[in-house]
Amino acid sequence: MLLSLLLSAALAVPPDTLKRPEQPYSLRHRAPTRLLRPLSADRPGVTESPITVDPGHWQLETDAVRLISSKPGAEDRTRTLRFNAFAFKTGLTDRTDVQVFVDPFVVEKQWASDGGAPERSRGFGDVALRLKHNFLGNDSISAGRWAAAAIGYTRLPTGGKLGAGGFEYGVLLPITYTFNHDAHLSAQWETSLNFDREAHQHFLDLAPSLTFDYGFTPWLAAFIEGTSRHDVRTSSWQSALNLGPIFHVSRNVQLDFGRHLALSRNAEREYFAGLVLRR
Repeated sequence: MLLSLLLSAALAVPPDTLKRPEQPYSLRHRAPTRLLRPLSADRPGVTESPITVDPGHWQLETDAVRLISSKPGAEDRTRTLRFNAFAFKTGLTDRTDVQVFVDPFVVEKQWASDGGAPERSRGFGDVALRLKHNFLGNDSISAGRWAAAAIGYTRLPTGGKLGAGGFEYGVLLPITYTFNHDAHLSAQWETSLNFDREAHQHFLDLAPSLTFDYGFTPWLAAFIEGTSRHDVRTSSWQSALNLGPIFHVSRNVQLDFGRHLALSRNAEREYFAGLVLRR
């Protein structure tokens, strides 16, 4: 099934144009395929795109595989493997889309500080519902232009022991500046109310990030991203550097790979590979 989706998406390559008429496209009155915006995904980094999915169309973004490891030498070490954690998005209007994030299969292994046998867990993760609305620059990739949006979400505790353990809420504010067709600088501020399973209470989390991506050829780009996360309870920061290549297989298909490098003592190490499909 995945192969057939890839082939059908790759073959659907109409002429690229941004000449969108001023008319109210919607979920029922879908935007013509020939007038779709250039593919703009919220992955592979933490900083998301302010561009929404065209109305009446859908976009699938998936972490095909992601390996997350705690810092070597930590008292309680954890290794987590996520398979096909995906986001399914569909455009509601010319500036708004709705998104569902699903973590279908998680394998977690924990080593206690006392040196006992590791504890293994596996199963379904959490589900998040999100809404993105673009306020500026949704239809333009011209040099010297800005794009900005707001994303609100709620995370449902469907993952049991493998999830957050409680409802979580957040708001993201992504913004992008286009230098030219190949170079973009993006920033994001996230404010979230996360759940602490052990303390059985919510806490405020702040997460700024900054990303630069550059296209070397029509099919190859790369990104580098600095991220930080501030736990208000402990006034501690966790910082990391994300980087990797992005392959534009076609107008509607993207592949990416990357590495999450820890810059602070408690930050996790990650490796990931992902896929984006649009129809």
